[in-house]
Amino acid sequence: MTDAPKPPTSPDPLGLSSSVRVQITGCPDTPALVEARPKNASDAQWMFQRLAQAIVAFEKQLDADHEVGFRLVSFTEGQVFHALDIGFWAPDLILFFGRGPDGAPMQLIQHVSQVSMLLVAAKKQTEEAPRRIGFDIMRKVEETLPAGTKS
Repeated sequence: MTDAPKPPTSPDPLGLSSSVRVQITGCPDTPALVEARPKNASDAQWMFQRLAQAIVAFEKQLDADHEVGFRLVSFTEGQVFHALDIGFWAPDLILFFGRGPDGAPMQLIQHVSQVSMLLVAAKKQTEEAPRRIGFDIMRKVEETLPAGTKS
């Protein structure tokens, strides 16, 4: 039997429990890309950075037949859209871009105080390789970080 990962000895700068840190970074001691709110970051930018990290971690769990989908709590139970991108409009809006079940484009603009999103494994819509948006989004996150904090 292997030992369970031990939580970090110092308080987590993001306020993450050890189980959440493992989900986001893959290791209880590995720092997330954005460990603390960057100075002068808007609410939208800060939420965007954390959503991006959660999407990357979620995509690591998906098989070749699924890609990340968004289900927003304010939508009806069956309303899932295939994620294409996320963005922010400072100071307080988060934008979600995707395609509905019929392939029609969808865009949701939501205030940061209203975002409640469920990441779901959505069956691919095409025979092509599953679309992984996390790395593209993380590239955008790195572009939004202040100089000297990029990895």
